[in-house]
Amino acid sequence: MSAKVSVLVAFACLLVSGCATTMSATTDFDSSVDFSKFRTFSWIDPHPLIRSATQRPLSPLVERRLMSNTRNLLTSKGFRFENNPAEADLVVAFTIGSRDGILIETLPTRSFNTASRRQRPSGWRGYWSGNTVTTRQYTEGQLAVDLFDVAEARPVWHGTTGRRISRSEREAPDELVREALEAILKEFPPG
Repeated sequence: MSAKVSVLVAFACLLVSGCATTMSATTDFDSSVDFSKFRTFSWIDPHPLIRSATQRPLSPLVERRLMSNTRNLLTSKGFRFENNPAEADLVVAFTIGSRDGILIETLPTRSFNTASRRQRPSGWRGYWSGNTVTTRQYTEGQLAVDLFDVAEARPVWHGTTGRRISRSEREAPDELVREALEAILKEFPPG
């Protein structure tokens, strides 16, 4: 492979990676809380996933993916998992929801008439003859993570993210779940 081709391939890879979409998250926390006192976490319930009323049917494996990824992320931040929620400093809950939508776009349709070219010396060759309407269905998903102080029995941190979900992401959600949780927990604990 020549040096020029290698440079072009490397540049193309940078462009593609630069165009990759990353999720962003919104977080909120109780600023009166000293987060440095928290060392352990658990689940708020053996099944910590709450589904919104509008949620379409969801694979029961999604909850396990959320729990596994969250456990890995919090452990990598120095927190220790505690099996008994009553003995943990924090408990974690998830809320997931989605809604289906339809995007409707209307674009003018241009018809071409060769006779108009002779009539209009400016080079304009067509006229607008109507509209083209296209529709696309989409699913918008949202994930929220809430952490509660066990000793005080109150919420102390909330993070959420959402975006349109492709069919391939719905069929193989592992990467989507990991990306969403990384975005949400990126700034946890607040410092």
